[in-house]
Amino acid sequence: MIGIGEAAAIAAAGVWAGSTILYKRFSHHLSPFELNVSKGVIASALMILCLLVTADTMYPTLLSSWGWLIASGILGIAIGDSAYFAALRNIGPARTLVIESLAPAIAGILNIIILGVYLSTSAWLGIAITTVGVMLAIKPSRSQPVVDNKHYILGVCFALTAAVCQAAGMVLSKGALTNESISSLWAALIRLASGTLFVAFIVTYLRSQSLLKALTLKQIQGKNWLFVAVFFGTFIGLWLQLISVNHTDPAIAQTIFATAPLMVMTIGLLRRETITKSMLYGGLIALVGVFLLLRG
Repeated sequence: MIGIGEAAAIAAAGVWAGSTILYKRFSHHLSPFELNVSKGVIASALMILCLLVTADTMYPTLLSSWGWLIASGILGIAIGDSAYFAALRNIGPARTLVIESLAPAIAGILNIIILGVYLSTSAWLGIAITTVGVMLAIKPSRSQPVVDNKHYILGVCFALTAAVCQAAGMVLSKGALTNESISSLWAALIRLASGTLFVAFIVTYLRSQSLLKALTLKQIQGKNWLFVAVFFGTFIGLWLQLISVNHTDPAIAQTIFATAPLMVMTIGLLRRETITKSMLYGGLIALVGVFLLLRG
């Protein structure tokens, strides 16, 4: 049965898939750090505006909850996303996404270690089947460029770091949301603002990065599309992510989030891009896994 958490996770994966295509347009104009700051600042402003309009006062009152969310933002958004971008530069998107597919299983393990919450056998089976399906669908083709040993090791380490940090971010968010009654929007804002501030400090101290460029977006073409990507992918997407984690297990939510690449492929199919047999079979296998998760 699909609950609020699972439905929010599916919606989050969908908006992330669409925004990913838009974000690609700006990868040559802004560095990963600069893009992280830009989208973080814009989305945080939208969240604050939404909180004022809705008069939402369900913010954390316990210091421990603030600690959970701040740690979640630094690990999941600042370190996790940065490591993900570094992995992309070293081993490319296909290899990176295969390693990133381990995030749901990592989230399940961290869920046991940090929160002491255990999943059912059927849920673990669903996670395993979905992970295998996603890995099959996005596996690197034989035409992948050769990577030297140094960059390959670095890339794999960065991708593993991203998977662990993003999974940990989900579990830590769950810790805050179960600690006391907090609105998902407040949780999303604290998490995003913490991660954005952390990255902003890094940008400030790196001479090769420009905080001013990230904040003003000067000489950046097609700013309107960036705002669209931020609105749906970061503002709506992160909000939906926290709604999902608030209403279901973070490992289950992370598994559904991991199907976002399959949705990107579906969009590519609609745009008449080439879809291989492994993409098709992997997608079908992943759907079976998600069905088991939702059924459980």
